[in-house]
Amino acid sequence: MKKLNVALINDFLYCKFPENIKNIKEFIEFLNKNYHSFVEIESFVEEGCVAPFYIEEDLKIDKQYWTPSNIRNIKESEVFILCRSEYEEKLKKVISEKCAHCVNYSEDACEQDLKSHIEHIDLNGECYGYEKKK
Repeated sequence: MKKLNVALINDFLYCKFPENIKNIKEFIEFLNKNYHSFVEIESFVEEGCVAPFYIEEDLKIDKQYWTPSNIRNIKESEVFILCRSEYEEKLKKVISEKCAHCVNYSEDACEQDLKSHIEHIDLNGECYGYEKKK
């Protein structure tokens, strides 16, 4: 597993620091210097995974151009890049520990199909659709 320091923009967009920028303070200085200009932002595409965890074999970076004035908050964060087998192994563990206790869980369908979970729950067990069985 690789761990990268990144910027988290508006609480949803995980972005690489631009070249020659190593931390959030330098990145904010860069944004402030270019406040009325478009800046190139390279963000991690959340497809077939749930951020901040990404599958190395499917990793995509999206280039976008933002005006810093449209950024309402920014903080330093981390992303984790795992090979597919490691990601799936960790996902299976999360499913058995958390999903099995959810009202939306169906053992027959879910044990055989990681796709029903791979874009809904992160490897820390965070899931917006989770509702505990009574």
